[in-house]
Amino acid sequence: MRTSPYRLVENFLDLAHLCFIHKDILGDPEKSEVVAYKTEHRKDADEIWAVDCAFYQPSASKASTTGQMTKYIYRVMSPFSVMLYKTVNGDPSRNDAICVFIQPLDEADCLAYMPMALVDETSTDGDLIEFQQSIFLQDRVILENQRPALLPLDPSYELPTRADASSIAYRRWLKAMNMRFGIFEKQAA
Repeated sequence: MRTSPYRLVENFLDLAHLCFIHKDILGDPEKSEVVAYKTEHRKDADEIWAVDCAFYQPSASKASTTGQMTKYIYRVMSPFSVMLYKTVNGDPSRNDAICVFIQPLDEADCLAYMPMALVDETSTDGDLIEFQQSIFLQDRVILENQRPALLPLDPSYELPTRADASSIAYRRWLKAMNMRFGIFEKQAA
């Protein structure tokens, strides 16, 4: 993808875009509210977590037959790796696990690998891959056209909303690490 690896992580964390970019699949424009959730910096593992996330999804997975309030837990394990635990349609005791591991090629170009562990007894591997690829391709158009391509850490450059709690935590974490690679910095006037 022609984007900063951090933009890719942020997109994966972003609940607010689901109803607009993934309309009638992962979101419904008529049910766009992002319910308040919590973020945590788990210092023992040096990871960012977003917990108590919930969002209405018309078709949360390939196996979905009805819409549902899907519960999410996000885990950012490193600046270039993020994981999602997501409730399974029809079995709230189990979670799907979807990861994105990013290999930066340069500051605004990267490869993304997406291993998945999904609870789905009806879909073929090809069906699962096609479903995930369709989601990824919808995101790709947005990500490759974001400006600046690099991620700004200055909170005044892109104004966050309450729905962006995970992004705010992620950017603060990157800033605390003094990350410079792939980071947009305003030029002095």
